[in-house]
Amino acid sequence: MKLRTYLNGLAIALMVFCFFNADATAFNKPGKSLRLTAGAPAVEGWYFRAISGYPAAITFEPVVLFKNGDYWEAGAQTLETLNIATDKTKHPKAWGTWKKQGQKFVLTNSKGEANDYKLGEGNWFPAYAYTGAVKLKPAYEKVSGGDYGNGLSALSIKKITFLDATHFNEGLNAGMSTGNAAAWKKSATGGTYRISGHSIEFTYNNGTVVKTSFALGAKGGPIRPDNALIFIGGYAYTDVE
Repeated sequence: MKLRTYLNGLAIALMVFCFFNADATAFNKPGKSLRLTAGAPAVEGWYFRAISGYPAAITFEPVVLFKNGDYWEAGAQTLETLNIATDKTKHPKAWGTWKKQGQKFVLTNSKGEANDYKLGEGNWFPAYAYTGAVKLKPAYEKVSGGDYGNGLSALSIKKITFLDATHFNEGLNAGMSTGNAAAWKKSATGGTYRISGHSIEFTYNNGTVVKTSFALGAKGGPIRPDNALIFIGGYAYTDVE
């Protein structure tokens, strides 16, 4: 019984460590700085699509369509620092091919599985660059986690507050529980930020500089930029108003 209790506690501690570290560095831990690839393909457009997955029901992810027929699920890298060949090797699942068939966009992933999307059907939307014409909301949050079964549940709430045109605060509340144990973590930081087009740069109070991808969501008909949904480092953040 003591051995089983010890092993269960060890497993829980390991999961908590992985959970906290994976979420806490969602866009606060840049990858290696990659040089601009010479002759990188021109961009056809930025979009975002609705996706489903366990344990979350529905979420959104930004997708960049290149004119050469490739697509990329935008992540931490910006287009300016993206090395196409290196990223395809390191993150093959983020890449695929696309083509237009009538009004539908057909995306084929790295496994050869094809899915089609059409504007106006609720699963495919334009994603917009930041120009300053549409101002950011005061605060946004990203909520992740859920019930993983066997008594294990987790919840992470990451909030970013834009205090003014150049300053921000960032906070994380994350927890995990089982039938026998629970753990929780809070953290807070801040600094300055700058947004240009499809990139956002955070300069933290400790001197760390993180530059990552950025996009605005969409709404209405005719479709136009929407500040209720933004994408930072490939993750969807919704306003908290």
